[in-house]
Amino acid sequence: INQGQFSFNGYLNVEGVAGVDSSGLFTLTNTTSRISGQIFYKNPIQFENSTNATVSSSSTTFIFAIVPGYTDLGGHGLAFVVSPNDEISDALPTHYLGLFNETNIGLDSNHVVAIELGTARTIAVGDIDGNHVSIDINSPRSVTAASAGYFTDESEFKNLNLKSGDPMQVWVEYDGV
Repeated sequence: INQGQFSFNGYLNVEGVAGVDSSGLFTLTNTTSRISGQIFYKNPIQFENSTNATVSSSSTTFIFAIVPGYTDLGGHGLAFVVSPNDEISDALPTHYLGLFNETNIGLDSNHVVAIELGTARTIAVGDIDGNHVSIDINSPRSVTAASAGYFTDESEFKNLNLKSGDPMQVWVEYDGV
């Protein structure tokens, strides 16, 4: 971070309507309906050691805010994605999350794992509610999902409104299993 600007020294592939706003923050969409944007890290991250086939553990943290045009309405959310490449051809917006389309849902050849921060309930893909966190593998249909929230030190569950416009931090860990 340099004077409020985020710099990744050209290691990002920015697609669709994604970009950087006047304050130096990444944007994935704008107020136009039914659009999407993607930002991919260009350099491959090696998860498996090719010599002995061991899988590495890794983690990342990112901060995001979902700012809807109207407080009661929002898009379908966003996803943190692990993919073998930084090109997703023919991807559609809305419940496809800018990652999939009508013909490639569920195909093993997608090789996509996504952590979805969903802000709409879409029956067609089995969303549990309009405010959820889920794991999607090769499809916008989640393999597991939970309502967005967190547990206090006293083990009390607190709901978290993903489309509140407030900055939120996500920590993602892959344990190499």
